[in-house]
Amino acid sequence: MTELLTTIKNFYLYQKVRFPIVVLGLSFLPAILSSGVVVTAQVELKFVVLALIVSLAYLLHVRVIDEFRDYEHDFKHHKDRPVPSEVITLKELHVIDWLAIAIVAIASLYASYQALLIATVMLFYSYFARREFFLGLQFRKHFYLYNAVNLVQMLLLQILVYIIANPSFSFTALVTVHFLFTATGTIIFEFLRKVKSPGQDGTGKDTYTWFLGLDNALLVYATFATLNVLLFVKTMLLIHDTMTYWIPVAIALAVGTFGTLLVHNVRKKEKTNQLMQLSFMVMYGSFNVLIFLAA
Repeated sequence: MTELLTTIKNFYLYQKVRFPIVVLGLSFLPAILSSGVVVTAQVELKFVVLALIVSLAYLLHVRVIDEFRDYEHDFKHHKDRPVPSEVITLKELHVIDWLAIAIVAIASLYASYQALLIATVMLFYSYFARREFFLGLQFRKHFYLYNAVNLVQMLLLQILVYIIANPSFSFTALVTVHFLFTATGTIIFEFLRKVKSPGQDGTGKDTYTWFLGLDNALLVYATFATLNVLLFVKTMLLIHDTMTYWIPVAIALAVGTFGTLLVHNVRKKEKTNQLMQLSFMVMYGSFNVLIFLAA
């Protein structure tokens, strides 16, 4: 019992830094709601709860995989992270990982056999991802390919959310555009995680600003953000091509997002970097809510 309580305490400290459950849950919720309405006529509470549980559990599984995979790298380049600083042990994370896997499997089975099938594919994919697809450490040197291959896990998660909402869904024009909308949103979130302010890159050579420089990284972000806005507009037009009440809201959100990007490009401070990331999170979350309300 004492060991269990210690693991719970250590995980609480761990998640505050590496996996803030409440923040992630609130971030996932709007996308889950919009995903539900594009594949089913009515979004039920059961779907929302199951999709949120599965999403958080699978993302935790992916995060723990990263801790094991990056163990030596973090000890060398990120000693302040929970594992190198001994906030939590790999043994404790191993137990938590098995619990996360069990939650993904059980919740998916409860949703449908189709959901369990895609969840099984996802877990097998994560098994290979954890082992660098048996390509060895040389695979990590291909920074962009390495990140793209691992990003596939999040795209599969989006498909799982659709299946939980509607096991017989198909990729209609609306679903396809919505999928691309969420995919670009996911890409942006993952990209911004590795965009650092000058002097914050560290020594690990594991950020986009290390490889691209800040100006080029912000240009890439601006390109994907523009694409995300356009895909949102297309999604809304496919839902109701005569409803335009959302246009002023969308314009205001986009202006705010690109405004913080320009501010960060000028100031290049950690606070402006955080503001830029928060601004996109607000825009993307609001876009998902607008989709949910429009359907």
